[in-house]
Amino acid sequence: MHLILFFNGWGMNEDIIKNIIPKDNMTVKCINYPYIVKDIEFFKYKHIFVVGWSFGVYYASKFLLENKYLNCTSIAINGVPCLIGEYGISLKMFKLTLNTLSNDNLKKFYLNMGLSLKFFPKKPNLEILKKELSDILNSSFENHCKFDRVFLGKYDRIIPYSKQLKFYTKESSFITTLDCGHYPFETLKNWRDITCEKNEF
Repeated sequence: MHLILFFNGWGMNEDIIKNIIPKDNMTVKCINYPYIVKDIEFFKYKHIFVVGWSFGVYYASKFLLENKYLNCTSIAINGVPCLIGEYGISLKMFKLTLNTLSNDNLKKFYLNMGLSLKFFPKKPNLEILKKELSDILNSSFENHCKFDRVFLGKYDRIIPYSKQLKFYTKESSFITTLDCGHYPFETLKNWRDITCEKNEF
């Protein structure tokens, strides 16, 4: 049995990956805010894939740094460990998002992601969403792990493709470019696509 730890994006829940085709010998754990991993017996699994999407890439990197003893394959999708700054979202834009967050602006964010509004919550908890943004704003990006494999959406309007490409080229990660925006899961439709394991599953 293999384990996938999926570190989710900002304000997202398990619904975001419910359409990804599962495999019988694979357990998927979706880690949402506040991104706490607990009660998992890692020794039971043949291999562990740590997958981060969007903001989840930062938290996946943090998890990997804190659990170096685990034998993991690390995968980043449309996100960088250093979310704010040269390779990520500009500080000005990040603060603007935090300070002007509203239902209408959140809907615009979904559309900019290329994400259907069918995923939009009936009653968004704006205070929790602001808390998530504040946590990132107050985070340290000095240390990060290197990701083994990276998927980048060519049309990403949240974290520009050119910035991510520059970062991961510097890191010498294995990069795959996708014809999609920030939301990638209409292109990456099953876990085999994401883990790139052709023969093991």
